[in-house]
Amino acid sequence: MINAVPKLPVTLTRSEGIVGRVHQAADEDALAELAAASANFGFLLPLEPLLLLYGAGAEADAHAHPNRSLAQAQQFAAVLTTESTRLLGPESANGPVHRALTELRCSDESAPDGEAGPDDRGRAQRLVRHCFDLGVWYFRLRTGVRDALSFVPPAEWNDTPAGSRPRQVSVREPVTSLTTWVSLLDEYVPVLRQTFDQRTPAETATRTSLRARAALLEADWRVADLLAMAGWTVLNDSDAPHELPARGVAVRGTDRPDGAASPDYVLHVDGRPVGIVEVRARGGGLRAAMARTPEIGTSLTGSSERRMRYAYATDGIRVLFRNGDDPEPRPREVFTFHQPDTVALWLREAVTDPQAPTFQGRVRHRLPGLGDDGYAQDSLRPVQYDAVRAFEGSLRRGERRAMVQIAVGGGRAVTAVTAAHRLLRYARARRILFLVDRVDLEMQALATFAAYSGHGDDGRKFTELYPVGRLGPDAVPSHGVIVSTVQRLHNALSEGKPASGVRYRFDLPPESFDLVIADDCHRAASTRWRALFDYFDAPVLGLTATPNDQVLEVFQNNLVSSYTFEDAVADGRAVDVAVYRIDGLLTQPKQAAETLEEFGLDADWPLGQDRSVLSGQTLHAVLTAFKEGLPSMFPERESPGSGNVALPKTVVYAADDRHADEVVATVLEVFGQRPEFCQKVTSKGGSPHLRLLQFRNTVELRVIVVVDLLTGTDIAPVECLLFLRDVKSADRYFQMVAVGTRPVALAELRAVTPGASAKTQCLVVDPVNVSRHHAARLSTAPKRVRRQVACDAPGPAPIHDAEIMGRWQSFLRTGNSPDPELIAGTKVMTEMDVRSLRFWAETLAQPPHGLTAEQIWSAYERAGVTVSDPRRPRTPKGPVDLIALVRYEAGLEPRPRPYRDQVFDRLDAWIDSQERRGRSFDPDQLWWMETIADWVAADGHFDSASLVNVPFTLRGGTSGFLRAFGEQGGVRLLDELSKALA
Repeated sequence: MINAVPKLPVTLTRSEGIVGRVHQAADEDALAELAAASANFGFLLPLEPLLLLYGAGAEADAHAHPNRSLAQAQQFAAVLTTESTRLLGPESANGPVHRALTELRCSDESAPDGEAGPDDRGRAQRLVRHCFDLGVWYFRLRTGVRDALSFVPPAEWNDTPAGSRPRQVSVREPVTSLTTWVSLLDEYVPVLRQTFDQRTPAETATRTSLRARAALLEADWRVADLLAMAGWTVLNDSDAPHELPARGVAVRGTDRPDGAASPDYVLHVDGRPVGIVEVRARGGGLRAAMARTPEIGTSLTGSSERRMRYAYATDGIRVLFRNGDDPEPRPREVFTFHQPDTVALWLREAVTDPQAPTFQGRVRHRLPGLGDDGYAQDSLRPVQYDAVRAFEGSLRRGERRAMVQIAVGGGRAVTAVTAAHRLLRYARARRILFLVDRVDLEMQALATFAAYSGHGDDGRKFTELYPVGRLGPDAVPSHGVIVSTVQRLHNALSEGKPASGVRYRFDLPPESFDLVIADDCHRAASTRWRALFDYFDAPVLGLTATPNDQVLEVFQNNLVSSYTFEDAVADGRAVDVAVYRIDGLLTQPKQAAETLEEFGLDADWPLGQDRSVLSGQTLHAVLTAFKEGLPSMFPERESPGSGNVALPKTVVYAADDRHADEVVATVLEVFGQRPEFCQKVTSKGGSPHLRLLQFRNTVELRVIVVVDLLTGTDIAPVECLLFLRDVKSADRYFQMVAVGTRPVALAELRAVTPGASAKTQCLVVDPVNVSRHHAARLSTAPKRVRRQVACDAPGPAPIHDAEIMGRWQSFLRTGNSPDPELIAGTKVMTEMDVRSLRFWAETLAQPPHGLTAEQIWSAYERAGVTVSDPRRPRTPKGPVDLIALVRYEAGLEPRPRPYRDQVFDRLDAWIDSQERRGRSFDPDQLWWMETIADWVAADGHFDSASLVNVPFTLRGGTSGFLRAFGEQGGVRLLDELSKALA
């Protein structure tokens, strides 16, 4: 131990002789007595007596006089700041040491006079420890010695937390107490201060050498903080870590007597050395330091068989890590050190499976090839099969970033879920993070996981085998899939302060996930996404329809699989795009120009420019031209927008929320329609996903006006896109257009667009000439031969009812069925259930079955199986109606009835029961109840939040409902009605 300073032979007593001695120019014996009396600052005597005096004074007064201790600590910081500037120069005043000195000098909240409380003492004691750490830094800077210096709580600190290590410094009992020596030497301070102030700055050569040493010490200071932040107890070599109750201990190394290489830290888990840390100054070559860690690990254990498994090299900012248990151990950059509990888990896994002790090892040795486990290629689409196989190959090679391009309609969600399922099942992944960009996509992802049934799972759904949930405020679950929006995750890692960037979170550490899947990863080039990828120590799979140079750079140019928009059009997974320009007030269909301008990612032209946004009379003229041009846009249909042929489902892109309101009003004026014809769908409009549901499934709502992107939203019947604003970003424009490129079955199209013949293209109506930038991105020149029939071939031959019913029954026999509780009628349908049913119906619409709910229900109707109420008009059938057909095939229902009929029967029965009890309803109240029932019939469920949507807003929304039924009665009735209709 260095704390103990050799004693000089002194025979003084408290007398005038001693007092006289303290006035001598230099009293080495008295200072030596003080150094011996101090448990923690004696080692500073040979370097700077002032630091000894102030440090020992702060130590002596910390318990009884915290305010005096604070003053001494501030003086200690002031002297050390001046000394470090003298040695290193004023330009070196940065880094954690100088920040610590500044904080200590600014600690001016003195304890009040009088008796000190435990809080005052505790604060003073913490500052003494702070001074000790700074003194150690100064000692190592001056001497270059790495020997351990341990802080020893003085005996009078009787309120030291239980379990603290007892005093270990062995010195001869001083002639007098530490407090007395500090008091006696107080008059000597001016002399020492004068000598100190007369020192000249260090020579240039000395400064250069000390700066190099200071840089390494600064790095070590940061490293100690990083280790402590990750849960490691940082101790010195003499502190006997095996005797401490801590699971993880980082022991600071010392110079070895034999001169052999030694690490800066040795990591112990449960008393066993398992890893080493090499510390370098910034720019000191971390990879070179990492290269020598095997030699150091072997020298510590004495055997190559008992190697150190885990190695780190760091400068306190960048951290490199190598896991020696990986199949091909390679250094990789990580955010910070892994937690001791994580390392303990790795050690247990290595014992359980020595041949594949890590996730990467299990991917290489335990994950079978996609075809080797019996997963037939026809179980997935070719693009999905190829993408999963390519990504798994990338993982086996140890690549940390991989990107898959799958165009709209190619099935990105199923690809991601299949990859996650196989890694959980075969590679024993503990947790997988699924990142999306918006809440509605998060809900779609949850529904996809809930409806997915993997190969070899006996028909059990994904969520029956593995937990799937949203990222919440609590700790991350131990296993399964966590789904989150990038905004929520970034907020969790920035402590609610997005501008501060990503910070370490102990309950969500970088090793939380074995895999990160990022949907729509074309946004990964943004700082927010990239920071999240860099935070987690996990491979990242990116999925996108629109890769670009920036995102390719983020994913290290590792595009492992590509299925382009051209491929999707050739396969019939997407429809082609045609541009219809409106030049002035003249309408003329034109082909997209073959030019492409390069623009920044996700950036738009400034709003409010005449060339970017159409408003006022110009807007009215453009919408009039759009209406008059519909016959030439859809020549195969007679008078689209008339009473016989519906206007094609149209999405209008507005500039902002206020502009959207103007567009809605102008559309209704130009087309002479009621409010249900055109609606605004924005984040400020409330429950946008419910309005999108209405737009997708009803005839009445023909036009929606949006501001935000609709990527990932499946509205296959959309045939027309109208741009009333310019778009600078090619990627954003392509995503906007992709909303209309999904193909749709003829029966499903006609169910919402009566009179339609087929969806053959997506028509972009372009009065602002936005397509001039981006036409090349939409070029559909085929890259390969079409796999489907030629585009000029007639449509598919009609399917007979017997074949439809046979396909439907075959689909059910293969284990594809909804939640058993929904079939049994023992569960109230929730929004999540409706989403799962919709995804289930989308699976039914894919080959080899290729059926829609409308097709199946119509076949059962023509066969005389189903029964409809003649009092109610027939409406298109959706996924919820299929529940009755499932019950019929299971023998639970003799005559399946449409879901709408069932809901309105329940409404009639409930109203009858209320009237028998003497309760009556006026026409306004009946309108509210019937409209709620209609909402339930269309959407499958209802809650109070739906009252802010059309058609409820036509009568005042939530306020109108409460006016009709009363404040208390309305809440009670809504609860009763929701239960009665479910």
